[in-house]
Amino acid sequence: MIDLKGQFFFYLAAVLCFLVAAVGEGWKYGKRTRAGLPALVVTLPLGLALWLFPLMWNTGYRAFR
Repeated sequence: MIDLKGQFFFYLAAVLCFLVAAVGEGWKYGKRTRAGLPALVVTLPLGLALWLFPLMWNTGYRAFR
């Protein structure tokens, strides 16, 4: 089971991902965007995964112990 400190850091990382996704593609260099996938495409699914991972882990732990 993930303790409360671990859950806090997962949720904090998820909120940071959501903030970066909300700001948009030009979040780092103004009009000069970075190479690769747009920030929204990368950070939104990552934020959702980080948000749900502690719940999934704790549920799996309780279900299969």
